[in-house]
Amino acid sequence: MKDIFNRDTLRAACGDIRDISVYFDEVCDSTNARAKAWLRAENRGTALFAASEQTDGRGRLGRHFYSPAGSGLYLTVVSHLSSEKTVGLTCAAAVAVMRAIRTCSGKQCDVKWVNDLFWNGKKVCGIFTEAVSVDWDSAVVVGIGINLRTAEFPPELQNIAGSLNDDRTPRAVLAAEIVRELFPYLQDSARKDWLDDYRRYSCVIGQDISFTRGDETVAAKAVGIEADGGLTVVTDRGIETLRTGEITLRLR
Repeated sequence: MKDIFNRDTLRAACGDIRDISVYFDEVCDSTNARAKAWLRAENRGTALFAASEQTDGRGRLGRHFYSPAGSGLYLTVVSHLSSEKTVGLTCAAAVAVMRAIRTCSGKQCDVKWVNDLFWNGKKVCGIFTEAVSVDWDSAVVVGIGINLRTAEFPPELQNIAGSLNDDRTPRAVLAAEIVRELFPYLQDSARKDWLDDYRRYSCVIGQDISFTRGDETVAAKAVGIEADGGLTVVTDRGIETLRTGEITLRLR
């Protein structure tokens, strides 16, 4: 199937999804930035922003997300949720994207807490959820970047980032499937039916990890996922649950 990715193919793929505004840029700085600008212009409702290339794609902790033209899927979904309802939404989004990739390509990704998808041992997808408050409302933007068929990476990413190597799935089709999978969690933030898959496909549970506490790097073992998406770990201090931050898998 030929991969023609533009405003028309994206809107056609999303045609059965009700009450969503669809926007497409061939090139933009960041789909999350586009979404936040749209909110600050006092637009309301649910919206999808997608691009074929990002010049300033961003992930968690201010990191750059490599977003070359034509080979990846870069999108942001906007929904009006209060910030206190976004707990666990990043985890739910990871499962939604995982399911969409499996449906469209047949490939089963693993989930690395809290917001990454791995395939063949390398990161192929990052998810960046931001709560946005404006004078008249509050909302959440869920940014998603997928290395669908990215062939080359900068030297600093070559041992970390990977690609799904999917030459068959049209980006518009995958984008629409992600929205379909994600919508139930945007409409009902209390839903927890993502949790079983989040646990089942975790590549973290049972693994040795490290995380940062202040200026200290702490060694731990990941032992479980809590109902709110928190990661339960065992350290030399005992059992604790991580709800923010980032972990590193430690090779034995």
